[in-house]
Amino acid sequence: MSSSPRPPLVLLTAAAGLAGAVLTLLGDTSPYAGWLTLLFLLTAPALATWPLLPRRFPLARAIVSGSMTIVVNIAVAQVMLSLNLWSIRGGVAAVLAICLLLAVLDAVLIRRAEGDGPVDDRPDEEDWIYEG
Repeated sequence: MSSSPRPPLVLLTAAAGLAGAVLTLLGDTSPYAGWLTLLFLLTAPALATWPLLPRRFPLARAIVSGSMTIVVNIAVAQVMLSLNLWSIRGGVAAVLAICLLLAVLDAVLIRRAEGDGPVDDRPDEEDWIYEG
């Protein structure tokens, strides 16, 4: 299972969003930091989820990835608000950590899929489940 090359627009969007996250984490107050951070929060979970769904149709991948953006951002906000820990830096750091975990999961799954072939422990007979 080889990963397809990423289009330049996706890489540019990811780089701009990551720059916004870094600017926010460093406490920069430039006018572009807010917009780039918003770009990060709207695209990072989707871009981290997309490679985890290689065998799905592109429309299904887009729906699931877009849903992950909403789920991750709302879950982070809800947990931080419930624990009275809300801050912009903390929220961006939490979303960044979740996206990094998804990227590591993708790397592990790709390495596992490339290293091993399909595992089929079933016997060749069709009624293997009824043997006993």
